[in-house]
Amino acid sequence: MNMRVLLVLSIFLFSLMTPFLGSSSAQGPAEMEVLGTAVNPANNHTYHLLSASSWEDAADAARGLDGFLTTIDDAEENQWLFDTFASFDNQSRHLWTGLSDANQDGSYRWHDGSPFYYNNWGDSQPSEGGDEDYVHIASTNMGNILPATWNDLENDPQYFPVYGVVEVGEGADFSLRFDGESDHVEVPHDDSLNISNSLYLSAMVYPYSTDGIHFIAMKGDYGWGMYLNNGNLGYASEYSLSKHPTSNSTVDDNTWSHVEIEFIESVGGEFRINGEPAGLISAEESLLPLGDFGSNDCFTSGDACDELYIGSMGAGCECNYFEGMLDNISIGSSLENSSERIWVSNWSFGEGEGSITMDHEGREGTVFGADWVMPDGTIVAQAIELDNDADYYIESAQAGDQLLFYGDVDDMTKEMYFNMFSWGDFGKDPITIDVYIAHDRVPSSWDHDAYYEAEFSYMWESWSWPEEGNWWFVLVPREDVEDVTITLTWVVADPPPALSEMTELINGIPVTGQSIDSNRQTPFEDRILYYYVNVTEPLSSLSVETYDGEGNINLGLSWLTVPDPFDQWFDIFEPGFIEEDISMDSKMSWSNGPGNEEMATIYDIEPGLYYVSAYTYQRASDFTIKASFTYAPDNIEPEDAIELTPGVAYGPLSGYDGLYQYFTIDVPADTERLEVDLSEGYGEATLFMKYLEAPDAGNYDHLSGSPGAGDKIGFNDPTPGTWYILVYTDEIFANTMITASFEDRYVWSYDGTPIQLFNGEEITGMDAPAGEELYFFIELENPAEYLEITTFGGEGSLYLEGEGNQLFMNWDDDWGEEWSVEEDKGDGNDGKTGGRQGGMPSMDFTSVPVFETSYGEGTEQYMFVSMPANGRFDITLIATEDVTDVGLVANWFESDIPPVDPNPVDPVDPIEAQSCEEIASEEMKSIDADKDGVISLREYQEVFDEDFTAFDEIDLNSDGELEFREVVQEICSCDNELMIVFSQIATFDRISVEVMTSQAYVNTYNFVEMDTNSDDVLTYEELEVAVLLCMTTFDAFDGDGDGVPDKDDAFPDDPDESVDTDGDGVGDNADIAPSVANDVIYSSGAVLFVMLVGVLVFFLRSNNGTQKSNEWNTSQEMPAFDERMMGLEEKSLPSIDQTAYAPVSEQPNLFESYSPASTEPSIAFSEVSELFSSNTQQAPPAELMGMFDANGNEFIEYPSGSGVNWTRGDATQPWSQN
Repeated sequence: MNMRVLLVLSIFLFSLMTPFLGSSSAQGPAEMEVLGTAVNPANNHTYHLLSASSWEDAADAARGLDGFLTTIDDAEENQWLFDTFASFDNQSRHLWTGLSDANQDGSYRWHDGSPFYYNNWGDSQPSEGGDEDYVHIASTNMGNILPATWNDLENDPQYFPVYGVVEVGEGADFSLRFDGESDHVEVPHDDSLNISNSLYLSAMVYPYSTDGIHFIAMKGDYGWGMYLNNGNLGYASEYSLSKHPTSNSTVDDNTWSHVEIEFIESVGGEFRINGEPAGLISAEESLLPLGDFGSNDCFTSGDACDELYIGSMGAGCECNYFEGMLDNISIGSSLENSSERIWVSNWSFGEGEGSITMDHEGREGTVFGADWVMPDGTIVAQAIELDNDADYYIESAQAGDQLLFYGDVDDMTKEMYFNMFSWGDFGKDPITIDVYIAHDRVPSSWDHDAYYEAEFSYMWESWSWPEEGNWWFVLVPREDVEDVTITLTWVVADPPPALSEMTELINGIPVTGQSIDSNRQTPFEDRILYYYVNVTEPLSSLSVETYDGEGNINLGLSWLTVPDPFDQWFDIFEPGFIEEDISMDSKMSWSNGPGNEEMATIYDIEPGLYYVSAYTYQRASDFTIKASFTYAPDNIEPEDAIELTPGVAYGPLSGYDGLYQYFTIDVPADTERLEVDLSEGYGEATLFMKYLEAPDAGNYDHLSGSPGAGDKIGFNDPTPGTWYILVYTDEIFANTMITASFEDRYVWSYDGTPIQLFNGEEITGMDAPAGEELYFFIELENPAEYLEITTFGGEGSLYLEGEGNQLFMNWDDDWGEEWSVEEDKGDGNDGKTGGRQGGMPSMDFTSVPVFETSYGEGTEQYMFVSMPANGRFDITLIATEDVTDVGLVANWFESDIPPVDPNPVDPVDPIEAQSCEEIASEEMKSIDADKDGVISLREYQEVFDEDFTAFDEIDLNSDGELEFREVVQEICSCDNELMIVFSQIATFDRISVEVMTSQAYVNTYNFVEMDTNSDDVLTYEELEVAVLLCMTTFDAFDGDGDGVPDKDDAFPDDPDESVDTDGDGVGDNADIAPSVANDVIYSSGAVLFVMLVGVLVFFLRSNNGTQKSNEWNTSQEMPAFDERMMGLEEKSLPSIDQTAYAPVSEQPNLFESYSPASTEPSIAFSEVSELFSSNTQQAPPAELMGMFDANGNEFIEYPSGSGVNWTRGDATQPWSQN
């Protein structure tokens, strides 16, 4: 029992000592030692193996040995390190590398500062668990982590020792790459940059081209500086470039060179290139301009223009930018009478990232556009690995950032897809991201395998049979971007069946009696037969064909594994799907025409196994299958050119990108015309011809670039002798014949009659003087999927115009009503009604007129029309210069759409935008949440953020509420109105001046002046300028636009009236007497009229007594009411004796006694005068009639509009005021 207790106690004590004993032999920096040293023959670098330690201690020791923990650039270096040190001294050793993400999880950097590109992670690594921030090379199996692969560990692992590997040398060296267009570095001025007495300039330069002027550095505005001028080193000694001294030797392009300029002011100096003297600088040229020239740009801007510029020609000229890489730029001087050099500014560009760089004195320079690169031109960026089919989310990135990603694509990958999109772009201005892609190297804008402009931050691209290894992607947003998701997906092909399960096809030997007996229930694996072809040497093409027998067999031909027709994203069983529809450089080919006659072909064949699938959805019996090899032609070099026999076709020919095939034809004297014609076959081919020597794509006498494989060159009076012919393609062609022939002289003649074009048939040898038009036409029996017209060959300049009809799809107008959704009744229809309402909308076609013009250069023109309608399509060739020997061809592909009635469709309604007032009304209703007719500050702030127009700017009367007119005034300002209309009717930020002018506006605009380039089209950029210059003429508070606010306008809806002085409802401009109410005038006029009638009656009565006794026979019994109505009562007429007048011989003049001085106004005129001159209320005249009320009393308002009412019992009574 005591022994057991003692044993337990001993174990306990031992466990307490364990932390002090440790489980590995890690050492601190002072205790570490170098166990071994080796030199890598691949890079000539020296490496030291350290004793076991933590990663940080090993890193400290490495710096003490003038190095860093090792940087591994490729698989070869990784294997050399493993072989050299992992079993050093016959002991297994795990090895520290310099890779770590201790500063930021997931952001790996090498100890020397180099960007992280290459990796060799073990299975499921890096695990990034806990503090596992440091990477080592495994020396033995660690579970599923194999030897020589990488694993991440904590800084000081306690379960096994790890040994550091030091790579002796300087840290990462960075440079700046300049694009030659706008990239530069700008350094603010300080007094130490005012150099006098002497100057020393040096730099490491790597120009991409030595053509032209490339400034390395310049001080201020035409100050001192150095540059390359067509490869010569130049010194900027004054304003004029022509007076600058230059070196007598040049630098090479695409090579690092060390250039130096050194002189003493007014004494002289020299140029040096790579340490060698390269010319003298005379005393007269040894000047030190301060850089204060005062150029126009600096003078007008008022800027100091005294900065130091690197990569451009100073402040006075935005020009002569450097194109290439720069590093280690040094500026120095020396004191007078001293040879000791004083360093003013040294720029080593050691940062490797960011927009700020510093010289040795801490002076900051701002980097504008230039890219951080390694000395070999590789961009400096953090590499992030993309896992297969896993989304990677980019939260945000700034404009110009270089985002680097890679995917380790497996062997036997048959498809690879790259997808990118951004939800953050929705509702915002579109952002474009430049995408550069390369295999097994980091791409850049100047070195890549593929480049894409991802508009709207969207991209989707696929690759067939991509090479295994690392595929690199660099994303460069042109503006700040957010919420970008990228995904790299690759699909690994299943391995092929064992060869014993397949039938071998041997070149040219048919395999007969092949059959597949299947029905609808037959599984896929029983509908297919597998074959293979063993290719042992390079071929031009490999074809497999089937023929004979009955049924319907289809073919697939593939590299690496068997083609699987039942696992394709495209429908290979769709009628018309043939091998030409697949990418020309694909390593997979399909053929599925009707019957058993099929052929699948792959081009540019490397040695290896190729696999064939013969399959059917029905059945196929007794068919034959055969493989055919086409060996690379013998005439791939000019000296091996095949001589053609005149008039005899040679072929068939096949070609692919990179294959050149040469021919010759000997032309005898007196030959009138030579023609070389490619015929038959399919694909895309190009002919080049040159006299006496072999042509190429940049050096030829004649070229035919017509579409398809049917090219032709023909010309009159060929020079006698040998003509070389090159047949080339950058795609593929096959089964093509070539014929050279001597023909009679061809002279083009044209009488102006339109020439009919037929599908694929070329018209060649056309000539036309400048300004002439040639007419052609096409007759389409049925609508076509497309129509393309191409001109080619010859010399001169032309363009094409096309006019005809194009199909337009009409959807059923009642679709929205017919597509009804009801409550889901659980019948499997998801609530959709059955019958007509539950189906898809009906659709038919109509034709609309279309007018197209071509694009291209010279005689190489192209015009494309999508969905041309049946009927006639006219084409006009217009020669802008003299054209000779031009060809033209039209190609189209008929669709299955039946002919469409050529009758024109109804005219399209003109484009009409909502007015700003209508928009304002909608906004008012939308924002006014409580529907009280005004917008409160709270309602406004709930809709618009603080970046929008301030509430107080719209609240013109400052009452804390927005009334409708205030909203209208804001929305209908000239800038808002322009943008509102443009945004509704513009297409791709463009609209014609005519359509823009046709809209209704409340402000006044001149759209012709807005069209600054006079192209009859307004662009968004032009409108932006117009918005800044426009003046708002609209006033929402002046409804009739007469300049008088509605609150002060008596007639707010009448632009011709604004004042009513007498208040009678008639404006002063239309009023007879603006200061007198019209009721008074009309009443007075009535009184005057009554008086005139009285006078007339008087005269009539007087005239009745001329021939007989003038007796008044008027009955005295007449009611007084009638006389009062006419103003004839006795009190208002002069007294007249009713006696008989004696006849007289002469009518007396009644006005002989008229005297103005003695004339008294009549009663009626006295009353009117009193109305005009007095404000006292006068009773209405007795003869004035009123209206009758329900009690039979007569009433009247007098004067009219005064509000004073009068009444009386009948017409015999006087008026009394109520």
